[in-house]
Amino acid sequence: MSKKAPWHSVKQTVYHDDTDCNTGNNIERENLRTGTGGKPKCAECKKLDK
Repeated sequence: MSKKAPWHSVKQTVYHDDTDCNTGNNIERENLRTGTGGKPKCAECKKLDK
């Protein structure tokens, strides 16, 4: 589990904060934004927290 500053996609309804999250790692560069975007945490990132 590798944590880093949160990021999100303008096309998704969640944010990511784990570098092992496949969904978070597959965001196209043009859609990538830093921060949470006011969105809830991704389920995959939550699972990786445990």
